[in-house]
Amino acid sequence: MSNYTENPSSFAPYLKHKGRTMEEQLRLNQPAMEWLKKQIEEEVTETELQIRRKNLEILKQTIDSFRPSGHKLYSEE
Repeated sequence: MSNYTENPSSFAPYLKHKGRTMEEQLRLNQPAMEWLKKQIEEEVTETELQIRRKNLEILKQTIDSFRPSGHKLYSEE
């Protein structure tokens, strides 16, 4: 985080999740980091894994359905 700026931006009132210092940003990120750690460590059954994979594919198709041809994120159209 060497390029972290100490100067407030004009968007600061709208960026409630952005800390003013690197230490403050790390503190603000702690809840998300704990949630991610919990997700990584979670034991998932094979059935649940298949459901999640299916849901991810549906999400990808939905996202691509709203993007113009040639600008898809997940398909090769």
